[in-house]
Amino acid sequence: MEQVYENCFVCGKKNPIGLKMSFNYQDKLATASFALPKHLEGYDGIIHGGIVSAILDEAMAKIILHNNIKAFTVNLNVDFKKPLKPEHPYVVEGSISVLRKKTVLTTASIFDGNTIYATAAAKFFIVEK
Repeated sequence: MEQVYENCFVCGKKNPIGLKMSFNYQDKLATASFALPKHLEGYDGIIHGGIVSAILDEAMAKIILHNNIKAFTVNLNVDFKKPLKPEHPYVVEGSISVLRKKTVLTTASIFDGNTIYATAAAKFFIVEK
């Protein structure tokens, strides 16, 4: 049973300023469809990179939690390929690359159709299995 974190900025349903994203699980992937409001811009017409990074991190954390593992991000590397635009529909996808005794290596991407906007790789430290 997946744990619910109601105050999480990305997925928490009770966070008044959060994104309230809902994730689905299939073929060892965590996925979510989303569009971001204009108030999350950095530069005009471009979603802030910190928001993009948080969404990528969340997708990777979600697939770890879906596998009944509790872990924390210790390293996150993001490649911004194209800017995300407000109100545009996107999909984020996170997966586990390598599961070790004390760490998990993960990857994630944000895309629409065939265009990739951002990718990430992260290392998580396992605190509970």
